[in-house]
Amino acid sequence: MCNCSREISPEMEEVGRAVTSPTVRRRQLGMELRQLREAAGLTGDQVTERLGWYGAKVSRIEKGRISVPWSDVMDLLDLYEVDDPATREALVQLAKAARQREWWQPYSDMLSKNARTYIGLESAAESLRTYQPSSVPGLLQTSDYARAIITRAGPLTLGEDEIGRRVSLRMKRQAVITEAGTLRLWAVLDEAALYREIGGPEVMHEQLMHLVEMAHRPGVDIQVMPFSAGPHASLSGMIGVFSFPGSDPDVAYVDSVSGTLFLERAADVHATTSAFQHLSATALSPAASVDLIKAIAGRHQTR
Repeated sequence: MCNCSREISPEMEEVGRAVTSPTVRRRQLGMELRQLREAAGLTGDQVTERLGWYGAKVSRIEKGRISVPWSDVMDLLDLYEVDDPATREALVQLAKAARQREWWQPYSDMLSKNARTYIGLESAAESLRTYQPSSVPGLLQTSDYARAIITRAGPLTLGEDEIGRRVSLRMKRQAVITEAGTLRLWAVLDEAALYREIGGPEVMHEQLMHLVEMAHRPGVDIQVMPFSAGPHASLSGMIGVFSFPGSDPDVAYVDSVSGTLFLERAADVHATTSAFQHLSATALSPAASVDLIKAIAGRHQTR
C-alpha cells in the first residue's frame, strides 16, 4: 500500500474562509476521501471490513450523503496511510465544518429524506436546470400559490400551523435567487402548468405575473414548452440537473414511481442533461415565453 499524501485541493484550502453550505462540504470531503481510498488501492468493502463499519457507510460518506465525525476521518486517513499533516488537518476541519446545521434544519421534522436531500442540493448548487410539467417550480411560486398546492397535496389533511410552516419553508428556499443570488435557475415549464388553476383565478393571475417579474431577474431564465411542440424528451415527468462550484460533479434527478430519484453516475447525469438541452431547444424562447405567460395571465384575470 502506498503513502497517500497528496496536494490539498483549492476547495479544501478555502475551508474556514468561505461561507459554504454544509452540503458542499460533505460532498467535497467525500470526493477527497474517495480519491485517497483509490490511491491506497482499497475497495469500499475492504475499508468496511477493516474498520468494522456497516455495509453502506463508506459509500454514503463518499457520496456526501451523511456527515462523518472527525474521528472517523482520522481512522480513514490512518488506514490510507496519509501522513501529511496539512492534508490531515484540512480534511478534519472539512469534516467538522460539514457537520454544521443546515439553515432548513428547524423544518426537518416535516421533510422526507428525499426532500432534505433536494433542499440541501438546492442550497449548495451554483445552477439548477429543471423541467416542471404540471406546476410552477417551488423556487418561482408565490405564497398563495404555494399554500393552495400544499393544502391539497397528498392524502393527509394538514393543520393550519403545518401548512404555514411549509409555506414559510418554500418562501425561504427562494432566498438563493432573490437575496443571496447564489443559484442560477433555468426553468422550462409545460404550458399545462400555466392553465392548471391552482388557488383560483386571482391566485393564478398573481402567480403568472410573478413569473414574468422573475423572468427579468439576472440569473433566471424561464421558457415554456408549448402544446404545439407535441412529444418531447420528458413526457414522463419532472427532471433536473444541479451543478456545483469547483470540481464537484453534477447531480441529476428524475420523477419515479417511488418519488424523486437522484442520479450521480456520469452516464445518467449526461442523459438527463441531454434531455434538458432537447427540452430547452424545443421550448419557446425566453421572450416568447414571457409573452405567452402574460397572455394566459390575462385569461385568468378576466374569468
